[in-house]
Amino acid sequence: MGLTEEITVTGWRLRQLDTPVPTASRLNLSIRDTPATLDRIGADEILTRGFRTVEEATDSLPGIISGGAPGDPSLFSMRGFTGEQVMILHNGLYLGPANMINRPGNTFNIASIDVLKGPASVLYGQGAIGGVVNIVNKHPDFDGNTRQALASYGSFDTVSLGLGGNMVLSDTLAGRADVSYHRTDGYVDDAGSNSFNATGALLFQPASDLSVELSVDYLRDNLSTYYGTPLVSADFAADSIEGILSGADGRVIDRRMRFTNYNVNDDKAHSWQIWPRLVVNWSPSDAVTLSNTAYYFHAERQWINAENYVFNSDTNLIDRDRFFVFHNQDLVGDQGSATFRHTLFGLSNQLVVGFDYNHLDFVRSRGFPDGDSVDPLNPVRGSFGPIQKRVSPTRWDQIALFAEDSLDLTSRLKLVTGLRAERLYLTRENYGPDGAFQPAISFRRTYKPFNWRAGLVYDVAPHVTAYASYSTGKDPVGSNIFLVNAGQNFGLSSSRQFEAGIKADLLDGRGSLTAAVYDIRRSDILTQVAIDTLNNVGKQTSRGFELSGELKVSRNWAVTGSGTYVDAEYQDFIDPNYGIAASGNRPPNVPAWTGNVWTSVQHIGGLPLEAGGGVKYVGKRYGNTANDLVLKPYATGILYATYSLTPRLSLTARVNNVWGKTFVQWADIYYPAQVMLGEPRRAEASILARF
Repeated sequence: MGLTEEITVTGWRLRQLDTPVPTASRLNLSIRDTPATLDRIGADEILTRGFRTVEEATDSLPGIISGGAPGDPSLFSMRGFTGEQVMILHNGLYLGPANMINRPGNTFNIASIDVLKGPASVLYGQGAIGGVVNIVNKHPDFDGNTRQALASYGSFDTVSLGLGGNMVLSDTLAGRADVSYHRTDGYVDDAGSNSFNATGALLFQPASDLSVELSVDYLRDNLSTYYGTPLVSADFAADSIEGILSGADGRVIDRRMRFTNYNVNDDKAHSWQIWPRLVVNWSPSDAVTLSNTAYYFHAERQWINAENYVFNSDTNLIDRDRFFVFHNQDLVGDQGSATFRHTLFGLSNQLVVGFDYNHLDFVRSRGFPDGDSVDPLNPVRGSFGPIQKRVSPTRWDQIALFAEDSLDLTSRLKLVTGLRAERLYLTRENYGPDGAFQPAISFRRTYKPFNWRAGLVYDVAPHVTAYASYSTGKDPVGSNIFLVNAGQNFGLSSSRQFEAGIKADLLDGRGSLTAAVYDIRRSDILTQVAIDTLNNVGKQTSRGFELSGELKVSRNWAVTGSGTYVDAEYQDFIDPNYGIAASGNRPPNVPAWTGNVWTSVQHIGGLPLEAGGGVKYVGKRYGNTANDLVLKPYATGILYATYSLTPRLSLTARVNNVWGKTFVQWADIYYPAQVMLGEPRRAEASILARF
């Protein structure tokens, strides 16, 4: 392979089905040998397509949509489930519920984003029903010294910078460091954001069978304080935006309010976190590998905002609330495992057994000062006002024992199984504004989840594999595990999934195809059974199919595409937040259909020029559990062109949302009078150097 090919950054890379992906198994199984659906996007594709945040990059994968809400800056929806039912991991570790700990995240520092679809509690414990998103940092290696620098500038005064590289310090020591900075004024007035991320690691490998890696991840950010655009009456709207939503009460979005910020002047959405890890891998023999990961995670987060914007038809004003919340989180943990490669009854077998322990101290302070009202067209932003805290400490100790096994029943048939048994000792306390302990809404509980999965993987033909699997999951019945109170003091909800699919390489390695069908049932979810009475008797079901493929049409032209369908609904469910009878309704932010198409062409006209683009389609969704707020389908496109000035230096021009489509990206049921509108057309130029 020549130098030019080695450093080319391309928006397309053929999926490697025989590549191990640890996100789906601790047995180092390949994508092909894993009885589940796995998707991945790597650093090169992320850079070329111009995805600045983890949210944007993950959103490009099959069957996934993303959005945010005031307290939940980056959420995902997949397989009919949203929010905390989609677990976020960082380097394979669970740091807390997605809607509490996840940040949009810079992409320069990461090597890949892996997505495992369906329940994954057998691997990661409570909280993974729709799937798992694993954000994997770049790490050091002994392949050589490499450096990379990125600078980009775009619409809304958006700047992204990145600098990083790998260093081989000796025969036994390698290091890596990456720093990135991103800022933007944002597409809503005075709702900019910025973030700084620094990651580094040292890898010590004194022998081929022993490695020790010490890493640290530091993030400081100030997120956008755009929390939605209010819905107004049709009588008030002088210029309603057509084709983006419809509601039973006739409310619309007024174009005059499209870019108006209704937050207070001294709004804040700030955090910082630091996360050191120590990973040791030792193989005392070819048959045994021992692994251990010790880690500590500290985070502080602050939200000080007016978040609810409710149009008042009597006054023609926007009624605003006030809400502040502070997080102080400390998590310390250790995960160890032993992998054995041996024969069982004469059959090749791999077995991993291990433990997972962590201790959490999480203090949440919050308050609800009085709100006010402002003019919809010329709001006087004002200030937040006084802060008086109500403190709620949460503590837990979690210990789990797990095992996974892969048994070759024949040369073509593999049985993959796993189980996880754990104890979660949870203490939740609440204190009033005067500091007095509130025993009625405080509690202690020990959760005892047990989860398992089993799957068969069969090589139908060379490079064509079929699989079928069954898996279970657990998650809190109502709020996430950080927020559950005495009134929600039930056992965890239970989920199970049947899945079957096929994974194939096509046309002598020029393409690939994966397809899956699934059926998920989540039981024991929280529902209202009488006035002021809740019980965990509700259900949620989801079934559908997913199809994705890639094809290298010619030497320089490649196409990828995917399509997904999901039929999701509630059963025996009355929304405990609003008392809405929702049985038979579709969960909010769950489209029935999604689709992606991406293409890229290299060496256009014999020049060192690559160009391409993609289209993402998101079908109709609902903005609430009543299903009377309809979010209309939309499609957005990306175009890019990359020119290599030298083998080590390239320029890229990029346009996102090329049609300038106005669309609703997300609607939060806790903020029913407003919706989050997606980003308008954005153009940017970037320069990438590798040296």
